[in-house]
Amino acid sequence: MSAGTNTSERPASAVEAFRLANWEMFIMRLGFAVLVFIAIKWEVASLGKADPKKLTGIAHLMNLDFLRMLKPVWPWQVLTGAGLAAYVMGVLPVLGLVPALLFSIGIGTLANSQGAANHSTQLVSMILLGQFMTYAAFIWRGGLFKPGEGAQRWVIHVSMVIFAAAYVVSAWMKLDNSDMKWIQRVPSLALELQKSNWSEYYDTLRPVPESLNRVVDMMSEHPGIARLIFGSGLFIELFAFVALFGRRCAFFTGLAIIVLHMSISQLMQLDFGYHMAAAMLFLVNLPGIGRTFSRRVLD
Repeated sequence: MSAGTNTSERPASAVEAFRLANWEMFIMRLGFAVLVFIAIKWEVASLGKADPKKLTGIAHLMNLDFLRMLKPVWPWQVLTGAGLAAYVMGVLPVLGLVPALLFSIGIGTLANSQGAANHSTQLVSMILLGQFMTYAAFIWRGGLFKPGEGAQRWVIHVSMVIFAAAYVVSAWMKLDNSDMKWIQRVPSLALELQKSNWSEYYDTLRPVPESLNRVVDMMSEHPGIARLIFGSGLFIELFAFVALFGRRCAFFTGLAIIVLHMSISQLMQLDFGYHMAAAMLFLVNLPGIGRTFSRRVLD
């Protein structure tokens, strides 16, 4: 490395393991910008006031009801889109992400403070916050206007760390809350699943999908199979950190997580679209699959 190279832009060894090209990181930023914009709950007019007894997150610290008054919404969407465009181009990203960060976390928190928490977009907001903080950390190194390649690699790496950590924590909470007996107790989840399904039916009058009834029956009648299926999912979550070991590990871990969510979506009628999209972007990295399995890149 030449003496004139800026050491502040030199990636650390954990980041070097992926050797992401500039064009790969550009595609990741582009895909994530689209994902963030879509994930924001722009239908603020349908939101009620936050329930003081059911506040979540930053709603404990500040009143977010002002977000219900964003009418018309389209100027704020244009502002957010412009900021995300700057982020994609790598120009003033720490400022460009501010509108998206405000609306993603703010509106999401307000929606979850209504009494029926939904975590479908939480992972996207967490990654967005992590990227913002990483860009902010590089400001003092001269990375305000146009962060260098090293900074961009760190941003992607932090995104992957947050993604993996979310799954590991989820798995550990299952084990910790069940005194390490979560797999043994899988058959008993059938009753809880049935209760939640019928509760939703009485609230919405929408019929319980037949597939859910089949899952409940399977869990009750074949506990061994249920433990195997759900235990495999727990294993994938618990070892999601393997994705950080390199490109190929990330690729296969991403595929496993996508298959896991597709299976759960079919069995339990739950939506994990945002999670699967994030896994496809940051772990599977289809545009860079040639580099992932290239001996020249990995050696």
